[in-house]
Amino acid sequence: MEQFIKKNSYAILTTLFGDDSFWTENVSADDFWKEFKETLLSLPKIYRLSIPLGILLLSLVPPPYSFFSILYRSPLSVRKKWLDSWAYSKWTSRSSMFLGIRILILGSAFQLPQTMANTNYKAILEARKEHICLRVNQVEHE
Repeated sequence: MEQFIKKNSYAILTTLFGDDSFWTENVSADDFWKEFKETLLSLPKIYRLSIPLGILLLSLVPPPYSFFSILYRSPLSVRKKWLDSWAYSKWTSRSSMFLGIRILILGSAFQLPQTMANTNYKAILEARKEHICLRVNQVEHE
């Protein structure tokens, strides 16, 4: 069961980025899974159970998108259409479930060291330290 969720959550990640070569070459499924699992375990128990259940629901692609194929085995175009149907669903529970899954998956992926290096996160933090409003705020609170 864990392997199934691992493969499908990684498939959701790569689908969100359109199978971009950075994600398929630099971010392995194992590295992503470690971070995603750690993030998932930090949530309250109800979410620790509902998020994997939501991924299981997302994993089976029904007609008319495909003929009951598994998400991680489907081509990119099928995966995109299927995820878009969840994201833009008229049912709030369905779109909210996908939103929660997407936030956890993206948040976990962006915490990986190779991703942070690619986003230039350290340089942004260094540039932020030089802003006057932050220095004034620090002086006022000391």
